[in-house]
Amino acid sequence: MKNRIKNLIENTRTISKHNETWGRAQQVLPTILILLLFLLISGCSTHSGQSTNGTVTSDSRLIDMGNGICQDTKTGKMWQVGRSKTIKSLAEAKSYTENLEEGGYQDWRLPMISELYELYMIFDLHENGNCNLQAEGTYWSGEADLEDRVGTWELDDNCDPERRYIPKKKGLVRAIRS
Repeated sequence: MKNRIKNLIENTRTISKHNETWGRAQQVLPTILILLLFLLISGCSTHSGQSTNGTVTSDSRLIDMGNGICQDTKTGKMWQVGRSKTIKSLAEAKSYTENLEEGGYQDWRLPMISELYELYMIFDLHENGNCNLQAEGTYWSGEADLEDRVGTWELDDNCDPERRYIPKKKGLVRAIRS
């Protein structure tokens, strides 16, 4: 009888420890689920740089014109779908746009840094419609203050849906026309 009571007390302690562990897990589980949900909707795990379906919707900002050009439906600006090879100097980048004939147009120019940012955001927000140009990359830009630059808009290290401009030494040209 003594052994039975001893076993019963030991089993009760074991069950109590398991209940205590389960109770802690029940307290922590909602916090874990909230963190997972936050990561899922924060953009950190869902950024793709392309629209999810490649079709034109009412939210589409870019329309593929079918002639090597994607047009922004909000601003009317046209983006070259293709892009140059890597270019090492501003003079070469400007020469590229001056000699570019795409879609029957010859008035191409280097985009401003703010225009490149806007292009990245169109893709980040999946508003690129059926335009599948390669937005990511390091590009030359032409600024009104004549301080032309080459760089890229990279996603913030904190998985925020924000970008920061990083200067580089060489890059591509993605021409634009207004």
